[in-house]
Amino acid sequence: MNKIFIEAKDKRTSEYYFLKTILNQFFPDKEVDFIPMNGIGNLFHEAILNQMSLAQDSGEQVIVFADADTIAKGWGYNKRKAAIDKGMLDHGISFPYFLYPNNLDDGDVEMLMESAARRDAHTIFFDCFEDYERCVLGVKDASGQPLYNVPNLKGKLHTYMNAQNLSNSQRRRLGSGDWLFDNVNYWNLKVATLQPLRDFLATHLK
Repeated sequence: MNKIFIEAKDKRTSEYYFLKTILNQFFPDKEVDFIPMNGIGNLFHEAILNQMSLAQDSGEQVIVFADADTIAKGWGYNKRKAAIDKGMLDHGISFPYFLYPNNLDDGDVEMLMESAARRDAHTIFFDCFEDYERCVLGVKDASGQPLYNVPNLKGKLHTYMNAQNLSNSQRRRLGSGDWLFDNVNYWNLKVATLQPLRDFLATHLK
């Protein structure tokens, strides 16, 4: 059994379904249980550490996924890695971890999702959306600041899926955080940008 700890607050999130779909597609024989941490700040809280220790004591594999985030957000790959390494040392625990997007650069899981979106099949959507972003950001107030906000990357990807002609059952899935990552009309999970993640899973899954 593999215990995968994720940043998401619960399983009704795009991060959970994204990883779950990758596991189902590329590692269907692996048994996995996801544990949402409700934020990377909880990684070394007692409740999470206890779950990790119990899993490791019973021979289960513990794996952690988190965003590297960016320097603009006060983090970035190097700082996040250093914080996790220090946390493991301070608490006497060790586990493999993967920092989105590729265990090397700054960023987050949504960057990885965007790289898997079928831009080739939905060029018009992305061109129009990015024209909208440029247009709205170009509107300034009297002090020269942007007058409007545009959706963040997560919002952009949700809009991408919400704009599709989906069935009622597909829309119910979308509403529960499942962005239909298993549907090749919208996502390509074989793209090269996902290779570091697939390699990491191949190495560390039991």
